[in-house]
Amino acid sequence: MDDPTARWVRLDTERAFREAFADKRFAGEGFQFTIHADGRLTGQFGAARLDGRWHWRDGYFCRTASLDGEDLGLDCEIIEYRPGEMRYTRDKGAGERTVVAFG
Repeated sequence: MDDPTARWVRLDTERAFREAFADKRFAGEGFQFTIHADGRLTGQFGAARLDGRWHWRDGYFCRTASLDGEDLGLDCEIIEYRPGEMRYTRDKGAGERTVVAFG
């Protein structure tokens, strides 16, 4: 995590999102995932495999995913950026907030 004093910037266009995060590997405690430019999501959460698809809609990153075959459903998230990190807030900003490092 590069600079904890840097301000978070919301990414509200697909273009900005792709420029910042497409084909990058993200990591948090006990998990890692990749948001692929072709619309796929792949990764690991502990021993469980993550598979999914993503699209951009109305200023939100929206994804459908499964974790070891268990359907996680659709979630649309606010995406924010600062150097070396992404912060996503589930349920269009009303849900859980998570910060992940990327590289």
